[in-house]
Amino acid sequence: MSAITKILCPIDFSDNSNAALDMALQLAETNKAALHLIYVLPKMNYYDWTLTGATPLIDNDLFEQMDKDAREKSNALVEKIKNEHPQMLITAEIDELNSPADGVLNAAKTFKADMIVMGSHGRKGFDRILMGSVAESVMRNADCSVVIYKK
Repeated sequence: MSAITKILCPIDFSDNSNAALDMALQLAETNKAALHLIYVLPKMNYYDWTLTGATPLIDNDLFEQMDKDAREKSNALVEKIKNEHPQMLITAEIDELNSPADGVLNAAKTFKADMIVMGSHGRKGFDRILMGSVAESVMRNADCSVVIYKK
């Protein structure tokens, strides 16, 4: 196995994501690796179709607030990690353009990640059919190792 020098960790501030981040921090510290966090802002393309056309159910103000909240949480998280691990190189980004899986995969290529450490909600059955599995899609399509943490 080649050296791990760059670790990508998708975050969504859930319990599973936070646990995966803890694992990514341990791996980054042990391997003296850089850590890059990515939050993929979900695109809300929900419309109410009527006879007069499509009306968005999620307005731009809500999307902008979600973006602002995600940036504030990400910045606070990066600062916390920098304080706790001053020797670690840590960066973060917000992706507003892609689906969660595509955002993670694009970030892994751009960052040239050796490993992706991510949480999984572990949906099964009908929920998985409806929601899909971001972790599964990343695992199947990533060009690097993927560690999936499932609580």
